[in-house]
Amino acid sequence: MNASHQQGFSLVAAIFVIALALLIVLAAVLSLSVRSRSTVLALEGSRALAAADSGLEVAIARALAGGCAAVPASLTLEGFDVTLECTAFAADEAPTTYTIYRLTARAASGSFADSTLVSRSVRATVTQ
Repeated sequence: MNASHQQGFSLVAAIFVIALALLIVLAAVLSLSVRSRSTVLALEGSRALAAADSGLEVAIARALAGGCAAVPASLTLEGFDVTLECTAFAADEAPTTYTIYRLTARAASGSFADSTLVSRSVRATVTQ
């Protein structure tokens, strides 16, 4: 084999090695991007749960003070839209009559269309 054929082979081998290295770097960058996005969504999930818990606390306080009519339908907490639901039931255990409130709070943020929707719901049942 003469020297000119060996130099051409070296060029092909070098291009192959560079292409392989670029593919490895690209895979690493994409993997880090996915991990970063999942970390952000996990953090947003925790924030949504905290907003739902806070909304539920508001609903409990308002329901115990003035019944379901005093519970707002929705509120905004730290960028989350929190919807509140309240259902009242009368309980009669002679001779005592009391009211049972079933409360639900759902906190949501983001959009389903761009894959940023985060939502958490919490429920509680309280008596007066």
